Amino acid sequence: PQWQRRGIALPDAPPLGMLTRAGSGIPTRSVPPCIRFIDTHCHPNFTPLPPGATWFASALPGHGCPVTSCAYSPDGRRIFSSADHHTVRVWDAVTGHLLDIFEGHENWVSSCAYSPDGSRIVSGGWDKTVKVWDAATGQLLQTLRGHVNHVLSCSYSPDGLRIVSAAVDSTVRLWDSATGQLLHTLRGHVNQVQSCSFSPDGSRIVSGGWDSTVRIWDATTGHLLHTLARHLNQVFSCSYSPDGSRIVSGAYDNTVRIWDATTGQLLQTLTGHRDGVFSCSYSPDGSRIVSGAFDSTVRVWDATTCQLLHVLTGHGNDVLSCSYSPAGSRIVSGAVDKTLRVWDADTGQLLQTFTEHEHGVSSYNLSPDGS
Repeated sequence: PQWQRRGIALPDAPPLGMLTRAGSGIPTRSVPPCIRFIDTHCHPNFTPLPPGATWFASALPGHGCPVTSCAYSPDGRRIFSSADHHTVRVWDAVTGHLLDIFEGHENWVSSCAYSPDGSRIVSGGWDKTVKVWDAATGQLLQTLRGHVNHVLSCSYSPDGLRIVSAAVDSTVRLWDSATGQLLHTLRGHVNQVQSCSFSPDGSRIVSGGWDSTVRIWDATTGHLLHTLARHLNQVFSCSYSPDGSRIVSGAYDNTVRIWDATTGQLLQTLTGHRDGVFSCSYSPDGSRIVSGAFDSTVRVWDATTCQLLHVLTGHGNDVLSCSYSPAGSRIVSGAVDKTLRVWDADTGQLLQTFTEHEHGVSSYNLSPDGS
């Protein structure tokens, strides 16, 4: 249904199972536990969104709770996922057996990522914390506190010395990964920050938020360098090109945009998607861009000419995540239709479909060798 399809996070929402009909936009408790919808006119804590946009919390995972993030270990042997209210889970990538459960969060875990050397996992959750784990033992090493609302994104710097996180509290925070000390609080967004990551050389941070902006920050001083304000609606995804010269962003305005990472100048706007773009990234060599959207398609673009090369169709619902294999020969995509699909990056041919997910796939990654 259309109402299941919009948004990312539900800040300050009532507890699951506590929603009652307060207007035409709110389903009763008969709604399955993995979906909750709130009419923005009926909830006092909601920040109004642009016309036509609606809030919702979508749980896309097993055990009746959302699978918000998942990725392979650097050696490709394990898969880490945040798959229920409070845990990060470790699975055998070959057998699918559950190997370990990292317990420590007190609410949904919304994001998790590896350190560059694969020895640590960082996770961010709705309990407003960022946590650092030993990837081998599951031991909780650090809890980073400072955000005052749900943490939506977190990742390591390329050298592994810093962690960046973004949250519904409209801030981006920079942490020392060894000590857990808060180094900087980056303020400038005026709505929740959905995405954040470092530049390839670690000198810059890019963030995208529901205020329709992409922002570039100095990763050393925390100073705001540029505000890129040409998107017309919420920015869901942003990241650097492999050489650090470009930034690509995707938004609810149905566009993918390419920016000069030094000047902040808008270079190109890629149009073709018929609905909001939820995920976008460069190929490893920087020659192509892949994007996935609520129109159920994955699209491949020439990053130089901006020509649309392929429209990959097959998903039966919103595409929530897409990326290249490390070698650039494959594209993997995940969607609300509960499937992972692997495509030939050159021809666009569908190679494999994985249908073992109980609910939709919102995020994943490939092992470094692409296997």
